[in-house]
Amino acid sequence: MKVEKLVEQRIEKHLDLGENDSHYTKNEIKVLNTEGSIVPAVNGSADNKDNDFQYARENLYDIIEKGRDAMEELLEIAKAEESPRAFEVFGQLLKNMTDAQEKLMELHRKKNQIENDKERQDIGRAQNVTNALFVGSTAELLKLVKQENRKDE
Repeated sequence: MKVEKLVEQRIEKHLDLGENDSHYTKNEIKVLNTEGSIVPAVNGSADNKDNDFQYARENLYDIIEKGRDAMEELLEIAKAEESPRAFEVFGQLLKNMTDAQEKLMELHRKKNQIENDKERQDIGRAQNVTNALFVGSTAELLKLVKQENRKDE
């Protein structure tokens, strides 16, 4: 009970709420208007791919920072409550934070892999063009074409 009161007081403090506040009731959920949310446009250009990468990267950073703050608060609560469940929840949050950091690193690996594959394709195309040349005289080329026509028939 003491811990619940402590948590409730912290929430009220951070949200600038009081017990006598007319907008605040314990079991009431208020849905905010989300119509004005911004969704990035999707196009196939390279700029948008970089923007998407940057957007995903910023979101992961934001998740990690918020998780770090939540971990600090949760650890304080777990220490005050001395409950195994509170420490279990802290451990789950710690695992989720580690997963978010791994996703951030995977995002960088994927971007580097895509850029490297693009460079390899460009090199491969150039090699295919240079390997398609015939070196020889026109008479030799004519003989080869006639031989190929005989084989096809």
